[in-house]
Amino acid sequence: MIQKKTVKALDIAVFITSRSVIKHVTTEEIASGLSLSSSYTESILKELREAGLIRAHRGPGGGYQIRGNPEEISLWDVVKHFEEVHSFDKLYPDADHPMKALETGIQDNMQALLQAQTLADVAVPFMPRDARVTSMMGQFRLKPLPPPVMPRAPNSVFQLSMMM
Repeated sequence: MIQKKTVKALDIAVFITSRSVIKHVTTEEIASGLSLSSSYTESILKELREAGLIRAHRGPGGGYQIRGNPEEISLWDVVKHFEEVHSFDKLYPDADHPMKALETGIQDNMQALLQAQTLADVAVPFMPRDARVTSMMGQFRLKPLPPPVMPRAPNSVFQLSMMM
């Protein structure tokens, strides 16, 4: 069936999808948010990056982001990079073997279910409490600009005559 690493890769992809609305997601945020070790998280992130599912941004403010539209990336797109799609012909050479039909049916159904769901379907956008998005409310509340500050003393010799 599905390996633990595959489940964690799905968790990480969904986590990045839900958290990268505001900013890039760091390895530390992913590891602490999913209760994983940093090294294990980095190994999965490396495989997701090599599969072309996420992109990494280096430097201050850097982190990870989903590559492409999450509405077009199915869960199967993540799973197929971590799981082997079995061909049961070697295990069951007889075409009429009942276990061959059963295992092929389970694999096909699982693949169809995962292809039907996208990352956007399962990810819930996360908004930090301190983030303000007024455009989502349809209202703009702008503060008035402060009055310009006029100096009380001259800034140069040329302004000295204007002040007297």
